[in-house]
Amino acid sequence: MECQANNTGNTHIVLEERQKVIKRAANQKILVPDILSLMPAWPSHYHPKIDYVNSQIDEWLKTVRVSEDKKAKHRRRGNYALLAGVYYPYCEKEKMLVLTQFLYWIFFWDDEIDTGGELSEDRKETLQCCAETNKCIDDCLGLNESYTPPQNSRGTVEMLYPILKDLRAGLGPLATERLRSELHDYVKGASNQQQVRQRDHLPDPWDHFQMRTDDVGVIPSITQNEYAMAFELPDSVRRHEAMETIVQECNKLTILINEVLSLQKEFQVLQLENLVILFMNNYDLSVQEAVNKILDLIQEHYEICTKAETRLPWSKSDEKLNDDIREYVRGCHRLVTGTASWSYRCERYFKNSQVNSKQKVLLDLSFQ
Repeated sequence: MECQANNTGNTHIVLEERQKVIKRAANQKILVPDILSLMPAWPSHYHPKIDYVNSQIDEWLKTVRVSEDKKAKHRRRGNYALLAGVYYPYCEKEKMLVLTQFLYWIFFWDDEIDTGGELSEDRKETLQCCAETNKCIDDCLGLNESYTPPQNSRGTVEMLYPILKDLRAGLGPLATERLRSELHDYVKGASNQQQVRQRDHLPDPWDHFQMRTDDVGVIPSITQNEYAMAFELPDSVRRHEAMETIVQECNKLTILINEVLSLQKEFQVLQLENLVILFMNNYDLSVQEAVNKILDLIQEHYEICTKAETRLPWSKSDEKLNDDIREYVRGCHRLVTGTASWSYRCERYFKNSQVNSKQKVLLDLSFQ
């Protein structure tokens, strides 16, 4: 059975299960309430130097060995300086530039192996890309530092070397090792997700959510708050059960928000491994009912996170450590609210015209 997505120009062959869920969702419009209102205690703020960083990014992109079409598309729709500016609103502007460069890298790299990307159907080349990326991570963040890309490196690997060099220079040894491990998890996770998309049947929604929770790229951005704000959390605090809960719940919240707000973009390229679509398929829900189920999960995980904050291991004598704990937790919050705030203000997932003055989004599941 066939279904055509006009925006890709390709004919997609899908199995009956996929075809049925496409027909049920196609051409529907879904009103999504302001997701930030579900997390009222977590405010969003923007860095005052976003325009400055964007001007520096425009010059830097000229040096990046990625196709001009890809650079232009991401610069136009993504505005990752805005994303860095809401993730890290109080850091020095020079650090914000590095953090923005990292976000460009992660979106460039992910899009290569995602649906419609250059490697989306090439498993062998994807594994090679992952191996080269993992080598870069170990070169830059491992014990034997090396910041020279191997000859003939692909552009998305080559660009990562100087970014990780700059990040390492501003991280302590504990945070450096955490970032190294987290980036390996991210690469593994992106590869695993590609395999799932190539299977005949749609995955179970809870398996999909767990896979994204285990391997998504949110946690490296949490660790980078230590770079942004020039502190290092002791492992005894970072691995405390309450802090682990906060990190994981904010990770889950970021994923849930992204699953809802990226629905239109993913559906229009027939990337059906989205939690909304999977809940529809698994529980025979309408699109609106599936969205509402995720909104309920957002409230649930927000409450789990706020309760965990009451169990944090505060010091009775080290106020600097307590300040660092507060900043780390605020950084976790900002990954959640920042993802939503940025999504409302860029055009990676939908047009600005689809967002009203009350920050409600009218998602459109038609093929345009």
